[in-house]
Amino acid sequence: MEALFYIFSFIAIFSALMVITMRNPMTSALYLILCFFAFAGFYVILDMQFLAAMQILVYAGAIMVLIVLVIMLLNISKIKDMKPYLHQKIIGVLISLILFIEIIFYIFHGAQKKPIGIFTHALIKKIGNTQVIGEFLFTEYVLPFEIASILLFVAIIGAYLFAKKKF
Repeated sequence: MEALFYIFSFIAIFSALMVITMRNPMTSALYLILCFFAFAGFYVILDMQFLAAMQILVYAGAIMVLIVLVIMLLNISKIKDMKPYLHQKIIGVLISLILFIEIIFYIFHGAQKKPIGIFTHALIKKIGNTQVIGEFLFTEYVLPFEIASILLFVAIIGAYLFAKKKF
């Protein structure tokens, strides 16, 4: 298991670095898909098969289709001709430095929390994590779940009406 963790870590870090260093946006999008698959591997290692499947279906599937369509609709030649300003580079370096400091702080001062409540690791292995997620969604978090479903439904209707007006 430890070897798999290091393999998925290497793949995730490598592909994330390739996403930000590639000049071609389509190549960056493909490396981002590889990074999403590495994260799904982490979920499998943690015995969260449902989240791994959702990671692949939602992020590597639906979100990446959206990103690829946006890349195809953009006029890349205009974007390539733009030169970054000095203040953009300074802000990017500052944000990267702050993020790096946060990661180092968490590594040395972050506390590992043990599971609390009735759902221990043994119980989750016995009944399955999909059942636990379902129980939480339809008992404790039913209102946010229903609000999210209504928002998605309204977005689908809005997209349909917007597309209908165009044609």
